Amino acid sequence: MPTDDVARAIAYFAACPDAELLRGVLKTIQPKAAAAVRQAQLKRRDVPPPLDIEPSNSAATKDDALKTVRSVQDFAQLQALARAVGRRIEELNSTTPPV
Repeated sequence: MPTDDVARAIAYFAACPDAELLRGVLKTIQPKAAAAVRQAQLKRRDVPPPLDIEPSNSAATKDDALKTVRSVQDFAQLQALARAVGRRIEELNSTTPPV
C-alpha cells in the first residue's frame, strides 16, 4: 500500500469525530495485526516497528480511509494506522464528559 494512501487515511482518522467508527477500525486491524505477528513468529523473525507516518495535508474520504484499512497488509503500516486511531479515541474520550 502506498504510504501516501496511509497518510491520507491517518489524516481522516485524526479528525474523525465518530468514536464508534474508530473502534470498528481497530476491530478490523486487530486480526490482521495478530496474523502478521503469528507469521513473524513462525518464521522466527522480529516484528517490524510501526512506521512513523505523518498525516497528509489532504485527508482521505471516509470510504477511502476505510478501504485503505481493509487493503493494508504491511504490519508496520497497520501499526501506524492503529496508533493514529487509538490516539484519536483517547482525545475523544478526554473531551467527552462522563455520563
